Amino acid sequence: MAITLSKFFRSCATLPNSIQSHKSKKDCLREFRQVFGSQEAKDVSNVLYAFVCEKKIPRVKSESNIVYIGQTKQTLYRRYMKYAEAFCSGENSPLYRYIITHYGGIEIAYKPFGTAESLKQAETELLNDYYKLYKEYPPRNFQRR
Repeated sequence: MAITLSKFFRSCATLPNSIQSHKSKKDCLREFRQVFGSQEAKDVSNVLYAFVCEKKIPRVKSESNIVYIGQTKQTLYRRYMKYAEAFCSGENSPLYRYIITHYGGIEIAYKPFGTAESLKQAETELLNDYYKLYKEYPPRNFQRR
């Protein structure tokens, strides 16, 4: 049975803390490292995850607070700690700064999955469900997977 956004959010967990600040690189790095350096981020692998902001962002149809949907076989710590600098000061930084300023802090929702195949399939199903609901993909998902 396909996973939908509503099923995902009914059964997911969230990493502790959120990324609330993008005003200074120092504050952003500290918060990013708190989120992805948490024990939960280090303990769980084979996860489907979503970056979720506090307020909803207008979409082609309706609005959503989902910024990105992804999956990783690694732990969230291993997947993202290497991107702390890029998130806080790289080419993606202006987009995240805008989102945090206008739509609130970003939390990471996640759900462990079994095999790599089921994980990839679950990501595709979530993206397809998002597209059905909003007629486009999340802001950080540039293309269909």
